[in-house]
Amino acid sequence: MFGVFLAFYLAHDHFPGATPLQFAFVGGLSFSVAFIISPFATILFNKVGLRVTVIIGGLFISGAYIGASFAKTIWELILSQGVCYGLGMGICYTATAGLIAKWFKKRRALANGIATGGTGFGGLTYSLAANAMIQRMGIAWTFRIMAIICFVVLITSALFLKERNQGTKISATAFDFKLFKLPDFWLFLGWAWLSSFGYVAVVFSLSAYAQQVGFSAQQGSLVSAMFNLSTGIGRPIVGFMGDRFGTIRVTTLGTFISALFTFFIWIFGGKSYGALMVYGLLGMFPSIMWATFAVMTASIFGLEKMQPVISLSTLTLALPYTFAEAIALSLKKPGRDGFLDVQVYSGAMFVAATICSLALTIKKGELYGRKKDD
Repeated sequence: MFGVFLAFYLAHDHFPGATPLQFAFVGGLSFSVAFIISPFATILFNKVGLRVTVIIGGLFISGAYIGASFAKTIWELILSQGVCYGLGMGICYTATAGLIAKWFKKRRALANGIATGGTGFGGLTYSLAANAMIQRMGIAWTFRIMAIICFVVLITSALFLKERNQGTKISATAFDFKLFKLPDFWLFLGWAWLSSFGYVAVVFSLSAYAQQVGFSAQQGSLVSAMFNLSTGIGRPIVGFMGDRFGTIRVTTLGTFISALFTFFIWIFGGKSYGALMVYGLLGMFPSIMWATFAVMTASIFGLEKMQPVISLSTLTLALPYTFAEAIALSLKKPGRDGFLDVQVYSGAMFVAATICSLALTIKKGELYGRKKDD
C-alpha cells in the first residue's frame, strides 16, 4: 500500500525540499523498524500475552497515521509513517506470526496461506481506497480515516485471538544467537534477505513505474491493487501446494518464477497496460516469502525453535528493508525506460534468492518433503 503514497509523494511537492531517497526511507523504515523491534516485541508478548501485545501494536499504527496527517516536513513523516508505524507493525506481526502454525499439525501451510492471504485483500482494499481518498479529500484526511479504520479493526481482532497451549515445548527466547552456527539458518537468511530486496523493489515501484511510463495515478493504484489481490488469492494456493509437495520445494519454485516473470513480463511488456496488469495479477510469486516464511521456519527448524528463528531472522531483515527501496530509487532514471535498472535488479535478487532456497531444498528435501510438512 505504501506504493500508492510513494507515487503521490514523487508526483507532488507536498513536502518541499524532500528527495525521492528520503521518501524511500519512509517506506523502508516502516519495515526495518518492525524487524528491529521483533525481539523486544517477543519479550513484551511473554510479559503481557497475545491480546494486549496486539492492542499495543494497534495503538502505535493508528497513532502513526494520525501523526502523518499533521506532518509538515519530511522528518515528521519519517518519524510517523516510518518509525512509529514500523513499531506497531512489528509488535503485531511478532505476536501473531507463529500463531496459525501452532494450531495446525496437518494442512499447516494451507491454514497459514489463508490467514496471510488477508493481507493481500487488505492491501487491495487500501490501495484503491487510499488513492480515491487522496484524490478527493487530500493526503491528511486519508491518513486520519485510515487511522480510525486500523484502530477499530486491530483492537476488535485482538479480542478474538487465542494462543494454543500445546504439548510440544516451544521456546520463547527472543535472542538465540546459537542459530548463527547453523548452516541452514544462513541459507534461510540468504533466501529471506534476497527475496526482500526483490519484493520491496517491486511492490513499492509498481505504481510509480506505471505513472512514469504514461499511465494515470488511478491506473497505477489499480496495478498495485491487482498485485495485492493476487497475494490474497494466491497465498492459500501456495499453502495448499506447500502441504502437498513440501513448503521448501514450492517456495523455491515460486521464487524462481518471480525472477522469470520480472524479466520477461515486467521488463518486456511493462509499457503495455495489459501486460503490466498481468504482472500485477501474478504478485503471489514476488510476495511468496510472506506466504511461506512462518511455515518455512517450522519446517526447517521445528516448532520448538520457531519463535527464536522468527525473532532473530526478522531482526536481521531490518537492513535489507531499510535500504531496498532506496537502492531501487537510486537506480531509477528519467524517461520511459527509467525503471529498467530497477527491473533487472529485482529479477537478479529473485535469482539469487532461488539459489539459497534450492540449497535448502537439496539439503532438507528428504527430511521435509510432502509428509513431513503435513
